[in-house]
Amino acid sequence: MKTKFGFLIFLAAGILSGCSTALDVTGDYKETMVVYGLLDQSQPKQYIKINKAFLGQGSAPLYAQIKDSSQYVNALTVKLKRVSDGIEYTLLPDNTIPKDSGAFYAPDQANAIYSLATPLLATIGSNGHDSVYTNTLLTNGDYQLNITNQNTGVKASAQTTLISSIGSFISPVASTAVSPVFSFINGFDNYRFYVKWNSAIKAKVYQLVVRFNYIDSTISGTSAGNDTMHLDWVFPSQTTQSIAGAESMQVDFLGLDYIRFIGNQLNNSNKVVIARRALKTDLKLTAGSEDLNTYIQVNAPSTGIVQERPNFTNISNGLGIFSARYNEPLTNQSSRYLHATTLDELSCGQYTKSLKFLNAQGIICP
Repeated sequence: MKTKFGFLIFLAAGILSGCSTALDVTGDYKETMVVYGLLDQSQPKQYIKINKAFLGQGSAPLYAQIKDSSQYVNALTVKLKRVSDGIEYTLLPDNTIPKDSGAFYAPDQANAIYSLATPLLATIGSNGHDSVYTNTLLTNGDYQLNITNQNTGVKASAQTTLISSIGSFISPVASTAVSPVFSFINGFDNYRFYVKWNSAIKAKVYQLVVRFNYIDSTISGTSAGNDTMHLDWVFPSQTTQSIAGAESMQVDFLGLDYIRFIGNQLNNSNKVVIARRALKTDLKLTAGSEDLNTYIQVNAPSTGIVQERPNFTNISNGLGIFSARYNEPLTNQSSRYLHATTLDELSCGQYTKSLKFLNAQGIICP
C-alpha cells in the first residue's frame, strides 16, 4: 500500500513538472475601434477621434510610441449620414490639432482625427432665384456615423440625435438700453445674480461658465500680447428630469463671490501691470445629450470602497462615445459689459483693489 501511494505522488509530481507555467495573457488579437465624437451644430467644424486598441508581446509602453499601434494609417473611410434623407458626408483626416507628448505617439494625429466642415449650404429658393441657406447639421436631426477599415473590412457605427437650440435666456432679461450691462453689485453684499433658461429638446445635462474678459496693460504701455485674456468660473453641471425640453433651469450666485473669484485668480499672477481694464462678461451655456451624461457619470472618479465600474459605450462593434452637445451662441443677453457699480467694486473693493482695475471713470482707485 505504501508502494502504490509513493507511485501516485511520483506520478503527480511528474505531471505537474511537465506543465508549462507560462500564461499567454495576450491571446488572439481582435481589432477594436475606439471612437470619440460630439456633434454640435453651433460649431463650424465637427471632429471625430478614432484610435485602435493594441495588444502584443513585449513592452506596452514601447508599442504605444509606435504610430500604427494606436492609429489606423491611411486605412479608414469615415462617413456621417443624415438619417432623414440618407445624405452622406465624408470626414477627412485632420492634422490641425497636435497631440501633447506623453505615453502615446505624438504629435501627429492625422490618422486619428477626422473632421467635417459644416457651413451653411445654399439651395435655390421657392421663387427659383433667391438662395436659401441651411446648415449641414439640422437641429433635432438623427445622424449615423459609419467607419470602415478598408484593409480588413472591420466596421463600427453609432447614431445620435442633435440637441435643439436652447433659445434665449429668461434671465438676465435683455436690456433695451443701447449698451446693455451686467450688474453683479447692486448696493448690498448679499445681492444674488440669477441665470435662468428653459431646457432644450434632447438635452440632459447643462454646464454654465461665467467668463470674465479683461486686458492687462504692462509697464511698456501696451496690452499684454494685444490679446484679450479671460478667467472662466465653471459651475457644477446639472441634469434635467427629462429630455422633452421646456424645463426650467437655473444657476444663481452672490455677485460678491464673482468679484472674490476674480481677485483670487488674478492674485496668483506674477505679471507686473500698470492697469487692468474689464471687458465683457460672457454667460457660456453648454448642453449635453443623455448618452453623454451617462458616459460622464460612468467614468467619474469613484468615491466609494468599490472601485469597479460598469463599462458604457454606444459604439456598435467598438468602444467610446458618439453623441451630441450644443454651445449656446452668445447674444446681447449673455454677453455684456459691466455696470458702473461693478467696475467701481473691481477697482476699489476689498478683494480686487490691489489689482489696478480701472473704475467707471477710467482711472485706478486711489
